[in-house]
Amino acid sequence: MKNIPFYIDGVHGGFMKVEGIMRLEQDGIYLEFQVKDSLVEAYKSSVKTHFLVLKDIDTVELKIGWFRTRLFIFAQSGKILEAIPGNDLTQRVFSFKRGNRPALASMVSQLNLELSELKLKELDERYRLS
Repeated sequence: MKNIPFYIDGVHGGFMKVEGIMRLEQDGIYLEFQVKDSLVEAYKSSVKTHFLVLKDIDTVELKIGWFRTRLFIFAQSGKILEAIPGNDLTQRVFSFKRGNRPALASMVSQLNLELSELKLKELDERYRLS
């Protein structure tokens, strides 16, 4: 799947921002990002990678507004998202530019389909054993 650029604003009290790319892979979401100073842009961290496994993702929600497009990823545990900078324990909010909306909508649709299939398999296994 295609790499989609994202950013996260308001990290560390608004002094830092995160820029990176994400793509949907077979078993989850691959993230590659860098933390930057939002004021002077004098500081840049090394590029970090993180893989969110599908079974650890609780829900995904896409909100498209007039000026912003945001993707909310809710995890089942705070430990899962600790490597990704953000303000909430079990949620991360990724923002996208307007030009990436079609690719993002396609990715979220595919992701929701895969999450639904995974949850159905878990339910099937749970009730098949009982």
